[in-house]
Amino acid sequence: MKLFRVPILLAIAPWMGMAPAFGADVGDGMIEKIERELEVSRYPALARVQADPQSRLAPFTTDGCSGGLSDGWRYLAKEVPAFKAKFGNKPPYEHCCVTHDRAYWRGETRHGFDKRLRADRALRQCVVDFGKTHRDEFAREFDLPAHVIEQNFAVVGALMYRAVRVGGGPCTGLPWRWGYGWPACGE
Repeated sequence: MKLFRVPILLAIAPWMGMAPAFGADVGDGMIEKIERELEVSRYPALARVQADPQSRLAPFTTDGCSGGLSDGWRYLAKEVPAFKAKFGNKPPYEHCCVTHDRAYWRGETRHGFDKRLRADRALRQCVVDFGKTHRDEFAREFDLPAHVIEQNFAVVGALMYRAVRVGGGPCTGLPWRWGYGWPACGE
């Protein structure tokens, strides 16, 4: 029961003033220390699975943006023609998620925590950069100020970052875990 309280704390911390504003790195702050403490003990189990001669890395697969983001987007595009006409069949930054999935699929264990943290930060930055690159185009399309478009992408990137930090650790049994290309750790 104790372990389940910490992810909830990590998920709500930004809104409780316990972490910097959206998009900011927490560096060596409290949240990263808690994450590291919870996660580092799982890497030896993943390393054992990877070293087992019976284990095989499955071919790469991706669901786009996990957590139902791409699925929800596709559902809306299918059910609401106006949504599809305006936004397309998939999130415009889905390529960021696919790149992120490649790192998670393999799930390297040597310096695994730091590699996962870099992958998660890169995901966040990719979404933020996509918003910066396309802000003028979207500002015209949606008749909004460019800075509002940029802010919205920063918020989306920050929320995605927090979600993968909370739910993406190794050996969790979740389909989007670090090392999901390998058999489960026997959780």
